[in-house]
Amino acid sequence: MKRQLIAFSLLGSLTACSALQQLGVPIHSGSGASSRPAQSAQPRASGKVDQLLAEANRLADKVKSGELTRTAAADQLNAARLRIAGGNPVDNDNFAVYRQLTVERDAGRIDSDAFRAKLEAHLREWMRRWPKYTPKPADPAFSNFLLKLYGLPPLGY
Repeated sequence: MKRQLIAFSLLGSLTACSALQQLGVPIHSGSGASSRPAQSAQPRASGKVDQLLAEANRLADKVKSGELTRTAAADQLNAARLRIAGGNPVDNDNFAVYRQLTVERDAGRIDSDAFRAKLEAHLREWMRRWPKYTPKPADPAFSNFLLKLYGLPPLGY
């Protein structure tokens, strides 16, 4: 849990302290599907979350080296998201907010604390809406990826 909270704080900061902070996602996390209780749909969902994490780690290295901006890395993460998990209204909305906040952070209009607070508030709003939301996407993998970084439970489980 502490590792996830640290990873999330790095998600928001998107600073040059490490590759993790560069892209805004944790790198080389040792946790994953094995740390969650087994449920019928979880292995597939967790696998997609782990694939998104691996791609985010790869992109974080490119941001750290100066090869990509944070916003460009977010756009590439979006392409990976669509390739790995496909689009759905929930993930599309959460990515749009993530990207908008990344642009604002890159432009200096918000700081890392505001980034984290706004993204977490948006994710918590989806957690609140989820039980009554219809039709639910079968696998909101990108949303669950972000929720994992916040140490929050995934949608749909």
